[in-house]
Amino acid sequence: MKSRVIFASLILGLGLMTSKADAATTTNTDDSPAANKPAGAMLVNGSEKQFASYVEQHVNKLTRNSNWQNFMSVVSLYNQKPFAVLNLSAADRNKFNEAVTQIDNQLAKQNSAEASRWMSQANHTARMINFLWNANQSISEGFDIQ
Repeated sequence: MKSRVIFASLILGLGLMTSKADAATTTNTDDSPAANKPAGAMLVNGSEKQFASYVEQHVNKLTRNSNWQNFMSVVSLYNQKPFAVLNLSAADRNKFNEAVTQIDNQLAKQNSAEASRWMSQANHTARMINFLWNANQSISEGFDIQ
């Protein structure tokens, strides 16, 4: 009888160790647009101010446009509190996306490596912000269905 209890405990212990080993090998995948991009690939950690300075010096016409102000306010908000951008209205989101298109077009006209780098960073940042908006919308719709 005693040997059966020991044998059952041994089997149970091995079973638990096997399930823990399986759980340890589980990997989470991040499929967000910025997952494979280094932090330098986005307008974060003060680089949005450097970007603003570049635009003021090289694409001054763009800074006089309200779209520029909309873009910079959303990017600044994203840098201060990333999830605060989820509270923006649909109209503000549309204005932001219009601004991204306009900024992209203006930087494409510059034909320089620096402009291409800034354009890439602005696009990656915009994609990340839009990813947050889309993910939040999907979650909200899931709660509405339930």
